[in-house]
Amino acid sequence: MITLGPNYTYSQESWWKDKKYKTEEKQKKFENCKHVFISIGDGLMYGNVTYISPFFQNEIYLGLQNSEKGYYNREQSGYIIENFFSTYPVSSFKWKNSSRSERFAFALGKYKYKKGGFISTFTISVSLKYINDLWMIDQVIVN
Repeated sequence: MITLGPNYTYSQESWWKDKKYKTEEKQKKFENCKHVFISIGDGLMYGNVTYISPFFQNEIYLGLQNSEKGYYNREQSGYIIENFFSTYPVSSFKWKNSSRSERFAFALGKYKYKKGGFISTFTISVSLKYINDLWMIDQVIVN
């Protein structure tokens, strides 16, 4: 088990299936991918866009429930996600599963929020694209 931050743990067998790669370079590439998802997950868990924004591409597709849908630049994306956090204050967030290939990676998680005394859930999917040796956010969909 890997422990990250206060009371926040990820089990190796849960959302991320560790694999053996033929080269150390590929091993590092996908370890970096995992760490990007962990940072994004921390941002979602704590309702803090500063964990997420370092991984914004120049243009990101956002599809947020009852809200914004379309392509936005880095700065706009930050404001839109901050607004999402203030509209739907997080109660908890947890990645459920993920997949990856040479150029793309995808993770799906459950975002629980409290509004009007009730706890409700969104499904959040985040897609990453491998660009210039970095994993960058390609799109964020909230349903």
